[in-house]
Amino acid sequence: MDPNLFKAAAAGNLEPFKDIAREVIKRLLTAKTKNTILHVNIRSKESENASTKFVEEILEKCPLLLLQVNAKGETPLHVAAKFGHSDIVRVLVERAKLLQHENEELESGIRTARHMIRMTNKEKNTALHEAVCHQNVDVVEILTKEDPDYPYSANNDGKTPLYMAADYRSSDMVLALLENSTSASHEGPNGKTALHAAAMKSYFGKFSYTLSVGISILISFY
Repeated sequence: MDPNLFKAAAAGNLEPFKDIAREVIKRLLTAKTKNTILHVNIRSKESENASTKFVEEILEKCPLLLLQVNAKGETPLHVAAKFGHSDIVRVLVERAKLLQHENEELESGIRTARHMIRMTNKEKNTALHEAVCHQNVDVVEILTKEDPDYPYSANNDGKTPLYMAADYRSSDMVLALLENSTSASHEGPNGKTALHAAAMKSYFGKFSYTLSVGISILISFY
């Protein structure tokens, strides 16, 4: 990717991309990480409430960037979830829904928002795994509400989002996962479950009232 185009994408400057064809935009990648201009822009955002204008207009011009992965297998949604950009997550999900009604160059199996939400990177993390790992509760709520029936399998470390939330002692994330998901998987590494993680964390740390509510729900869940 030309350094000037990289800087423009990072700054959210649309002007240099207006006259570039869709097919060329797809091929604008960073040398080592293979990030698209959409990955670059999302990674460069400095706050959760960063402007979504660049994301919206670039996807209008080149919708295929929505599902294009970088060298780590990350979609733009993975990156937005990792950095807690809830507004951008909403835009990406809504744009994915629109793809169901457009004749884009996409295989029939990847035309829905739920497919995008379920995509895994090379660590077998979905965007929800990334949101939980970085404790971005707003993103966790968005993603679980958009795809409540998906069980979410364990990643390469043997951890499901629910296990990770319990292991981090995050009652807010545990509650969001259990209240919004109908099939939340609970597996963890070495035969442990989310309940094991919650019990261990409550035993060795200060046991807040809110976390106790989360653990109670976990117990009733099992």
